[in-house]
Amino acid sequence: MDSNQRDSKKKSGLSTAVVGVLVLAILAGLVLGFMAWKRIQDSKPIPIGEILGDLRTYDGQVVHIEGEVVGGMNLVVKWFDVSDGTGTISVVTERGLPTKGTTVKVDGQVNELFNLGGISKTVIMEMPEQQ
Repeated sequence: MDSNQRDSKKKSGLSTAVVGVLVLAILAGLVLGFMAWKRIQDSKPIPIGEILGDLRTYDGQVVHIEGEVVGGMNLVVKWFDVSDGTGTISVVTERGLPTKGTTVKVDGQVNELFNLGGISKTVIMEMPEQQ
């Protein structure tokens, strides 16, 4: 066997190993993502008032809320307001806006957009719908 054939076999073996590692990493990511999504789907809704009252805990966290749509707007960014009796929060979405008065379930990440001199705005960035 000449050196070109040995080099070719080494490269082929290395390529196979790299592809194998990438496939395993992708599969692990998919499994972990599904487990996180399933945990959110099975979770009880967090009261909006609790989220707004404890932003130190919830800012950046993925939460599940339920409530009634009390308003909304589509102006460059689409959002709708959800109220659950404990508070009202805006939900930023990429999907169509729900009709005012309907009950919705939302999974998304809490984001405090700003807090200036006692004026603040916190939103939930809705997660894309799972197919």
